[in-house]
Amino acid sequence: MAVTAALAWVEIDGRAQLVRNARIQVSRITGLISAIDLDEPDHEPALVHDLGRSLVIPGLVNAHSHAFQRAIRGATHRRTATAPSSFWSWREAMYAAANTLEPDDVFAVTRACFAEMLGRGITCVGEFHYLHHDRDGRPYADPNELSRQVIRAAEDVGLRLCLLEVYYSRAGAQADGPLPEQRRFCDGNVDAYLRRVDGLRELAAGSPGTLSIGIAPHSVRAVRAPEIAALAAYAEAHGLPIHAHVSEQPLENEQCLAEHGRTPLEVFEHAGCLARPHAFTAVHAIHVSASDLQRLRGQQVCACPTTEADLGDGIVPAAAWRAHGATLALGSDSNSVIDLIQEARLLEMHERLGHRARLRLIDDDGQVAPVLLAAASSGGAQALARPELGRLALGSPFDAAVLNLEHPILRGVADELSVDALVLAGTAEPITQVWVGGKRRI
Repeated sequence: MAVTAALAWVEIDGRAQLVRNARIQVSRITGLISAIDLDEPDHEPALVHDLGRSLVIPGLVNAHSHAFQRAIRGATHRRTATAPSSFWSWREAMYAAANTLEPDDVFAVTRACFAEMLGRGITCVGEFHYLHHDRDGRPYADPNELSRQVIRAAEDVGLRLCLLEVYYSRAGAQADGPLPEQRRFCDGNVDAYLRRVDGLRELAAGSPGTLSIGIAPHSVRAVRAPEIAALAAYAEAHGLPIHAHVSEQPLENEQCLAEHGRTPLEVFEHAGCLARPHAFTAVHAIHVSASDLQRLRGQQVCACPTTEADLGDGIVPAAAWRAHGATLALGSDSNSVIDLIQEARLLEMHERLGHRARLRLIDDDGQVAPVLLAAASSGGAQALARPELGRLALGSPFDAAVLNLEHPILRGVADELSVDALVLAGTAEPITQVWVGGKRRI
């Protein structure tokens, strides 16, 4: 079959570019792109989807999500006269919600979250999943019961999933174990956790292309250094990506320096997490030192600007990370907002506010839009060890979002400026169709 549209953001000879009237040939058997014709093809395919006055972009890749936190959307924005207002007080509200969820609830809230993602053009998500056991920390009859509910939700919606299975062992630096409200996050030891991961890897082997697994030591405050090293060794042995929260809060850095004499990123590096190219993704990576900036060349930083603003975390130094060779990715994190177009714009706008200057995240041609769209697509795909995703290129799956160029956000914009207008002045609202693996899901 073939898909045609007025405009498409496609990759030709390794370079993403906007083209007019492209005809994207897609195998009806594999869902992979077999050709991108810029001229009239030699023969007409049996089935042609003419999308008319539309812009086709790669399916967006959400590199960091906590789907269950969608359950507290709108619930943490009121304050009493004596209540503190910080990340840590928000965390208490999140824990309270987490401990009300039974397996069916996990499925329902995750499915609702994933369905919203798909409608916003997201075709693959990295779910940083740490609800594992019952509220008392006891495993279900199937130790992977809650992970299976997340997988079932993704399958039901038709979303590709990289399940970033979280290891969590303690309440904070120097703590012996978790707080009562954290018990359901914890496996008790690395061996028990890895047995569960072995089972999840077997599931993923039976669902190639739609399900993959990653290793996720939650953070230096929640995982001891020797445990991080054991997880890194397992990830290397099985070729799995590693994701972790890094330097989201100044207090995290202070406690880490007191415990280890190192920054959080140094702890992950010392544990072996950065040994393989493209293997490690530092989520947030806000409060970092000059020496930290040298450590992630060839790795990834996942920014979540909406959540970081919501929680008062701070601003990711995105331009500095990029200048030092890190690839930028984006996540919806707490899912208070699900819209990677907005996340992309905020990444640039936070840079502008922080440095009182414009056009901060530019490519070699001085353009911002290609950098931001890459962060929302191919950057996330690299972070999830799915480099074939997040691009409309020969041999890649046809995962795509289709935007109506006559939507009020884009109406009247010159064709050559449509991507600029989308990522720097728009939202995901103009999306009318979403395709995953050559199948129209929305």
